[in-house]
Amino acid sequence: MDKKSMQYIEKNTDNQIRLLKTEMLFTPLLVFLPFIVGVIFILDWFNRGFIPGDPRFNSELILGFIIIIGNLFFDIPFIKSLKKFSQHKK
Repeated sequence: MDKKSMQYIEKNTDNQIRLLKTEMLFTPLLVFLPFIVGVIFILDWFNRGFIPGDPRFNSELILGFIIIIGNLFFDIPFIKSLKKFSQHKK
């Protein structure tokens, strides 16, 4: 197979602009949805585990923190690269 047939997206400005618009459209979903899910896990742990003193819900706390911290490690470089790419195209 040649390299031309193995390309996923052709490299022209129209496709890059559409790709940038698509990424900007889904950025709030990628950034805020995992953060909201992590906060829901932590609040559920607080209401059902910490207040009554039930240790069975400690995994929800750990899972909530893993989601939030993992989201931060993914989102900071993603937003920086998206910002850099959008400024480069102007």
